[in-house]
Amino acid sequence: MRKSPFFVCLVMVNALALTGCGVKGDKGDKGEKGDAGQPGAAGPPGPQGPAGPPGKEGRDGISPPQQFRVVRSSAEGGVANSAMCGVDEVLVSATCIAPAANVAVTPKVLGDNGASCEASPGQSAVPQAVILCTKR
Repeated sequence: MRKSPFFVCLVMVNALALTGCGVKGDKGDKGEKGDAGQPGAAGPPGPQGPAGPPGKEGRDGISPPQQFRVVRSSAEGGVANSAMCGVDEVLVSATCIAPAANVAVTPKVLGDNGASCEASPGQSAVPQAVILCTKR
């Protein structure tokens, strides 16, 4: 059975007209909230952030800075070097440490921030000056 072109056009025009006549009803109530889904897999780590601001003085930002600093002299070629505090420090204590079998000597204080030790007559090794410094 063969349909005429007029009949096909009439069916298409009616179909288009009916689709444009849809009537909307009243909006319904909002539905209940659903359950949470399963957590997904962890993503890749992000880039490293910038460095933070400098902390307070002290080891962990809470404890106060060290009150004292120990400084040891050195001896190069049998010549004793002085042990010196920093320019913002003052000498608290000084002592000379002599190698075994040598007589300990008294340190020679150099101003208010250093000391040195010299070998006694007959000593083969130069004693080491050890000083204790603190902030002014």
